[in-house]
Amino acid sequence: MSTALPLTSPAQPAATPSGAAARPAQGIGASLQRLEDPRLLTGQGRYADDVNRPGQAWGYVLRSPTAHARIRRIDVSGALEVPGLCAVLTGADYRADGLGMMPCVSIPPTITGKTYHSTPFPALEDEVVRCVGAGLAFVVAETLAAAIDAAERIVVEYEPLPVVATVEAAIADGAPLVWPHAEGNRCFVHELGDAAATERAFAAADRVVRARVRSQRLAGNPLEPRACLGAYHEGEQRWSLTTSTANPHRIRLLLAEHIFRVPAHRLHVVAGDVGGGFGTKGGLYPEEILVLWAAQRVGRPVKWVCDRSEAFLSDFNGRDQVADAELAVKDDGTVLGMRVEINHNLGCQLGPSTAHPPLVGSRMLSGVYAFPAMHVTINGIFTHSRTLTTYRGAGRPEATLVVERLMDLAAAELGIDPVEIRRRNLIAPRQMPYRTAIGETYDCGEFEPLMDQALAQADWQGFEARKAVSAARGLLRGRGLSMYIEVCATISERMELRFDATGGLAILAGTFSYGQGHHTAYAQMVHEWLGVPLERIRFVQGDTDVIASGRGSFGSRSMTVGGSALKAACEQVIERGRRVAGILLDTEPEALVFVRGVYRSQDGTREITLDRVAKATFAWGAPKPLPPELWSGLEGRGYFSANPQNYPNGCYIAEVEIEPETGQVTLAAVSGIDDVGTMINPLILEGQMHGGIAQAAGQALKERVVHGDDGQLLSGSFTDYAMPQAQDFPRFKLGFRPVPTATNPLGVKGGAETGTIGLPPAIASAIVDALRPLGVTDITLPATAQTVWLAMRDARERHAARPPSTRFEPHAHGDGRQSDGDATPKPTDNSDA
Repeated sequence: MSTALPLTSPAQPAATPSGAAARPAQGIGASLQRLEDPRLLTGQGRYADDVNRPGQAWGYVLRSPTAHARIRRIDVSGALEVPGLCAVLTGADYRADGLGMMPCVSIPPTITGKTYHSTPFPALEDEVVRCVGAGLAFVVAETLAAAIDAAERIVVEYEPLPVVATVEAAIADGAPLVWPHAEGNRCFVHELGDAAATERAFAAADRVVRARVRSQRLAGNPLEPRACLGAYHEGEQRWSLTTSTANPHRIRLLLAEHIFRVPAHRLHVVAGDVGGGFGTKGGLYPEEILVLWAAQRVGRPVKWVCDRSEAFLSDFNGRDQVADAELAVKDDGTVLGMRVEINHNLGCQLGPSTAHPPLVGSRMLSGVYAFPAMHVTINGIFTHSRTLTTYRGAGRPEATLVVERLMDLAAAELGIDPVEIRRRNLIAPRQMPYRTAIGETYDCGEFEPLMDQALAQADWQGFEARKAVSAARGLLRGRGLSMYIEVCATISERMELRFDATGGLAILAGTFSYGQGHHTAYAQMVHEWLGVPLERIRFVQGDTDVIASGRGSFGSRSMTVGGSALKAACEQVIERGRRVAGILLDTEPEALVFVRGVYRSQDGTREITLDRVAKATFAWGAPKPLPPELWSGLEGRGYFSANPQNYPNGCYIAEVEIEPETGQVTLAAVSGIDDVGTMINPLILEGQMHGGIAQAAGQALKERVVHGDDGQLLSGSFTDYAMPQAQDFPRFKLGFRPVPTATNPLGVKGGAETGTIGLPPAIASAIVDALRPLGVTDITLPATAQTVWLAMRDARERHAARPPSTRFEPHAHGDGRQSDGDATPKPTDNSDA
């Protein structure tokens, strides 16, 4: 779905450990098809639900049907009569067994208030429920049908309590409190920037542009719903968990430290193939606790599998933020300052990553612009809704929507072209490294040349002709542009390489791939640096008994942190192998150079392959005596820490067509230029971008988790929660302007979240541009047909209330006829799709 474009600033070759710059055809930069795909596409993948254990029972969670209530009584006597029942576990049992609470590990001690309101989060509630879907009992039976039957016989008596289901309701004056100790339903308050300097900037402004920007709540909806299987080995006193997580080592740590309070070696966590995550599967869930606890209680393995309806109730959601933002500008479009107050929904209880999106995303509110002064206040807000977590982009899409909408609104108010107002405020390459007014330091970027490349690729100048074609078909057409920058890669990683006795090589990855293609990308790196053929490279991940430590994959970190650690592991292999080669060649190791899998003397008279060196380290009778540390196999371990982080950036342009009679929006064109630094595998990268664009369009046009005033979930199936479909998209035009970063040895920047962050503001801008002749100046996302139709109706009503001299004529069809409302809008520039 994309058009390949030449790179205008080619990525610099990453130097091999030996210093050679030449690149093999299957190494870094090659667009190889994924090595994982033959197995996955032929049904040979092994997902959590594919794993079963002899004698396993099935678990089912009885969930609260009310958003806020005191639990007066739970009567399980009826359930005990169901044939095949193994156990009914309640919150009282959980407390009696002394199990710990779900932790929040995403609020640092450096927040402005130095503290936050913690929330008890047991796997089952026994006193008060604070959201629809909270777990009340875990029913274990021989079959899932028996477990459901037993759950339906449990009687729960509730005392209803007041509900605040949304951010707006929770921050209203006199709102009921979700937690008695959290005044104003605030969990924490954090500030960035300089309030006094920002106040002075606003005092000097010619105009102040204001907006309330809403990022709606979204469901991650990975293709594979969550599933987990727990077991307990009485003899070893050890739990085993197979789960569809994106971060097995983190799950083990949280379970060991916070839930069971045992040494981590008593927990074995395995994640096989995982069908998508997007942040939804990045942290610990109650059900993972429940299957382990139940397995110990009943003495047999216990499996829980989530169906799609249950996922809408039990999965942690993303986004859900209201930002009140102001921009201080001069009449020439120069921005003097920015002020933002964010109210971010945390849900009713803090999960492991709940605070990450608002605290990290707010760091990006300066965008790619040289704003001299900024002040940001972030309020974490409790509501009677399910816990929030990260979702692809994790705070950066929210921040980008705020700053880009403000730039568009400022341009409209000042009568300045939206491209020009950005050009006047962009950070220039000569200003790098650039420290923003809220403390983020960008190391590199070419924002204006990148924007110009995006404009040329999208044929910005030819828009009027396309608009005329749309008008002739009775459609409104608009265009929008968005610049973005995000922060990627975090903390440390460990990668390991192990040769076997036959010369095969295993990559033991601390990162975790759940669709990103790590097997292929890492194998390409090793092939380039060590010269090992791809078919001799094995990829291992996701087993805490095999992988010594790992951080998993999130925040576009794997190529940066995992790749850099892998490079260090390759360098260690080369240096250890050099010592062996020196002994085998009767020469000093320092006299040998290593190029593409071969150690060679500098005069070219002696050489030996890495393959022979590796086999010699395993030989029962080595050709020549080796010291013991070199005669026990060849391996390498590498480590890397992402400090400082890196900053991918780009420009996205969207065009839309709108049916004026119905408000139906069609995405007519999508174009993007991204700077992700050095590209390891452009084909995989482009696939990641396609997925990000799809999720961006879903956010902008369709998706929204909706709660009623009583906290009931109103979007609990795909009938009510609209997902993007293939037919919704035109052909994408994507290109790259890589500016390699010096913050890691590969020069890579994150690339998995680019479109998700950059595209939604462009779509919003395009919709407003199409509707501006009708008097519409802003739009709330998702811009469903109803939302757009209501915006047009409201604009007409405002127009009707104006004096005659200010009236305008509503849109007329090109041929003068009125639409009968049956037309299905189609993009006009998609002939090659």
